[in-house]
Order: sequence, then C-alpha cells, then structure tokens
Amino acid sequence: MHSKVNAADIFSSLFFFWRTLGFITTTYNKYLIALYDSFVTTFATFAFPVHLFLGAAFAENKENIFINLAIGISAIACTFKHFLLRPQLTQILFVNDMLQQLDERVENVEDIRYYVTHIRRRSIFMMRFFTVVYFSVGIMALLSALWSGKILYPAYVIIDWHSSTGKYLLVMLFQVYGLNMQIIQSLTNDAYGPMVLCLLSGHVHLLARRIARIGHGIDGDTVEHTYRALVLCIEDYKLLMSTTKQVERIISSTYVVQFSAVGLNVVWGLIYLLFFADNLLAYGYYIFHILAIMIEIFPCCYYGSLVQAEFHALSYAIFRCNWLTQPREFRHNVMTFVELSLYEVTVTAGENYESMVECICMYA
Repeated sequence: MHSKVNAADIFSSLFFFWRTLGFITTTYNKYLIALYDSFVTTFATFAFPVHLFLGAAFAENKENIFINLAIGISAIACTFKHFLLRPQLTQILFVNDMLQQLDERVENVEDIRYYVTHIRRRSIFMMRFFTVVYFSVGIMALLSALWSGKILYPAYVIIDWHSSTGKYLLVMLFQVYGLNMQIIQSLTNDAYGPMVLCLLSGHVHLLARRIARIGHGIDGDTVEHTYRALVLCIEDYKLLMSTTKQVERIISSTYVVQFSAVGLNVVWGLIYLLFFADNLLAYGYYIFHILAIMIEIFPCCYYGSLVQAEFHALSYAIFRCNWLTQPREFRHNVMTFVELSLYEVTVTAGENYESMVECICMYA
C-alpha cells in the first residue's frame, strides 16, 4: 500500500484529541487514565455547561441571559454529542479497519494521485479548518474578557471573583479550561462525520474507476483476470455498503442533536450580536461563534450528498466496462452488479439502513 494511502494516518489528529479527552486507552497506567477521564468529565463536560445555565437562570439583566444561553446551548449540544459518539469508539476503530482494506485496493498510479489530491488533502484540510475556526472562538473569547476586565462568561460561580486577583484568575482558569475542552469535544464530534464521508465518497469514485477499466486491457486482458477483477469490485462494493451503513449508525444520532442545536445557536448568537455586543472584540467573538456554528453542518451535508452521487454513478461505470466480449458467466454477474448498484444510498440522521441490508442479503 502506498504510504499516503492510509486512512489511519488521516485520522491521527482526531485520535490525538480523543486521547486529550481521556477516553482512549494508552500504554500509561489505566487508573491514572480513568482518573484523568473523570476529571475532564466532571469539570469540562458537566460543570462548565451547568454553570453557564445557572448564570442565565440567576442573571439580573437580559444581556447576561443571552451571553450565557448563546454559549450554553452549544455546550449542552456538545455534551450530548460527546456522550452519543463516545460509546461508538469501538465501531470507529472497526470502520478504520474497513477503510484500510479499501486503501489496499488503491494500486493504480492515477488512483493514488486521485486519493492524495481529492481524499487525503481534503480530509486533512477539513481537520485543520475545523481546528482553526473552533479555537478562534476560544481565542476571541479570551481576548474579549481580558479587554473588558471581566471573566469569559457572566455565569454562576461559587466564589466572588471581584474580591481578589487570585479568585479572578481561578475563575478564568476554570472557564478557559472548560471552554477549550468543550472546543476539543465539539471538534472531534463535528470533524469525524465529514472526514469519514469524504473518504467513503472517494473510495466509491475509485471503485467506479476500477470497474470502468475492466476488460479494456489496462489491468490485464485474460478472461480469468477480467473475471477476478469483477469479483473483487463486487466485494469492494459490498464492503463500501457495509462501511456506509456502519458510518451512518455512528454519526446519525449526533447529527440529530446538531441539526436541532444549530438553529437555536444561530438565533441566540445573532440576537446578542445585533442588540448587546458593545466592543470590537465582542463583535469578533460572536462572528466567529456564529461562523463556527454554521460550518458545523455544511461539510457533512455536502459529503453525505457526494456519497449518494458517487454510488448513483456506479451503474454507469459498470456499463463502461468491456462486458460485451466477455463470457456468459461474466455478463450474468455484471447484470447482478448493476441491480445492486441501482439501490439508492442516502446517509440520513436518525435512521438506519435496514432495507439496504435486506437488499444486499438478497443479492449476496
């Protein structure tokens, strides 16, 4: 396998962030990892959003209510997505293994070039783009707080941070830590879906290229070799359908939460931006905040639609292979393959591929 055709390498940044959150097993002491995981869960996953909503509940003016709710809704949605995605880690690792099986089928020079240009680069760019935009929210929040001499968010805290510099720094440390860990959680939740769908769409496209080359003397022109190439393509198709089904199961529930939260987040953010923001840094923070919210769903929707389009194009690729001069058994399998490829593949939030499984079992 070519060194740059490796799904595990593409997901390395995500796994680094998951280790930062403490729920991926490492070679270190498991009890220390469990203690660290408990610390992150207590202070970042639970305490941070709770103190934001308590701040909104006990706020004495409307501005503080909107400030806390604007970030509080994001924090609660992030917590829900985190706990929905976290139990799927084993399945994520299983999907990585399936993707690496597909990576091993990328042998043609042009296919490798396509993989590097249209799959690897785009996936890595998305990871970097999510990272820059999401952490820009934290940076702008910190700069805004330092500029105004206040804490990041006027949330509920048990100590009077006005009374001393030490207490102020303690509250700031808690909020900066909670915000950044929530950013990492949101980053892992939101980046995984587009990245894995980008890989899937690319592999479906590469499968179409391999199918279209069958029988044209490009990869060998013997009857046995041609038939073997067709069988391998059918196996790849089944693997892709199975992987797509598994990916939908992993990301489906998290995107139900995300689609619901995005509308509320944008509304609250715009209300605060239009009526309550009073300095340039506050404007900058909420512009980045709204931008980060809006880009959450676009990449996943785009690559989900691209997966559907690439699967739809498979039947045309099958027709382009040189099936006319092949034996009867080859043509029979081509007809079966065409029937399989006509199944409409749509990645949806909150639904499973039960009917798709029945279809594959019927033709397998």
